[in-house]
Amino acid sequence: MKCKKLAQGSLIACLSVIGPSTWADTRLQIPVIPENTQSFNSLVIQHGCDDPATGTQNTPVFGQSVVFPNGVDSVITTQAVGSDPNLPGNAYNGSIRDFALTSGIKKIQSNDVFSLEDVKVDTLGNVIGFWGGNGKLPGANYIGLNPFLFGAVIIQSTSCAASVTFVLGIVDVCKITSIKGFTKETANLWTPAVNSNFDGTANTNDGYDSPATLKVTRDLKANPLPTSCGAGLDVTVTPSAAQLNHDLPVQINGIQVWPLP
Repeated sequence: MKCKKLAQGSLIACLSVIGPSTWADTRLQIPVIPENTQSFNSLVIQHGCDDPATGTQNTPVFGQSVVFPNGVDSVITTQAVGSDPNLPGNAYNGSIRDFALTSGIKKIQSNDVFSLEDVKVDTLGNVIGFWGGNGKLPGANYIGLNPFLFGAVIIQSTSCAASVTFVLGIVDVCKITSIKGFTKETANLWTPAVNSNFDGTANTNDGYDSPATLKVTRDLKANPLPTSCGAGLDVTVTPSAAQLNHDLPVQINGIQVWPLP
């Protein structure tokens, strides 16, 4: 699924491309980008959590926690281009650097949706995600855009990667609870099911195992595939359970404020 290049009215253009069923989830405004191009992008929050009193998803979104795969203990899989995307990929035990070089993430400051926000960094100070809190996004009839910059990705010329897809872990928080308190009424979990504390289940989460993704496509003219690669490989990078458990919780001044202990 590909959105047209951003311009005035681009959100409507993106809606027409993605379609209403997928657009109901929290997704990236620009889900597919070419290599060697930085992307001024946003997470699009489409709806709130379930409200049992009204039978709708209009419980307001209070906060959001976002994690990108760190590339250190990430799960990397490959599939031949043209393979059935519903089939599991082949595990790759090497480094993401064998396929692509990334130039990082920066949060674009914005208080349009969340009055509090901060980045999440690894031990080297690299941004691997961000969070927002004290939200004022109504649960219905509004869309929230949480903006960020995704730096240019260069696909290794010697690799067989035709594309590299980064899987995100995202939680839209409607009520602050412990992990045991996650339900369709308290949080929307747009996360990969990797046996983390944030997997959810089909019964507790409308978006079970339905994470947002950002796909980087190879420039086949400027960076052609080696002849030995055939049609090439689609590479997917997913955050590990250990990373999600470590990086999705929100801390302020060293104190975890979500989820509650």
